[in-house]
Amino acid sequence: MDELILLLVAVVAGMTTYLVSNHLNRGTVIGSAIVTLVSGLIFPHFFPSLGEQMALVAACASYAGMISIENALNLFEMAIISLLAGILYLAASSAYVGIGGKLGVMAAISCFAWLGFKKIFGIEHLNQKHLSINKIYGDNGGHKDEY
Repeated sequence: MDELILLLVAVVAGMTTYLVSNHLNRGTVIGSAIVTLVSGLIFPHFFPSLGEQMALVAACASYAGMISIENALNLFEMAIISLLAGILYLAASSAYVGIGGKLGVMAAISCFAWLGFKKIFGIEHLNQKHLSINKIYGDNGGHKDEY
């Protein structure tokens, strides 16, 4: 059950970062910082037994959420990337304890894995119209993320 909670936290955190960064036009650093800060303050306080891991997986997924809108076209793609980040966190959280950069590497691997999957299976322009954030927030106002 704990693993499912951590995967859910990862998906919500990654998607929230993606929304703040790309659709509220706050930029990737601010989007990730907000999610990581809020997660780090709330989860350990309200969930003493699992809160620290929840905050860590949220940080990992928020780093994945920093992907540009050109590489993850909608929330459906971001949910998959975030789920991959959560799975990697579960698989590798006990490896290399104390080594810096591990969460960012997991996030990068998640993004690269999704991009590779799309390339291999010829779905570079996956368009899930039912789940597209553009239906909710419009066409992104012409914003083009330069990160």
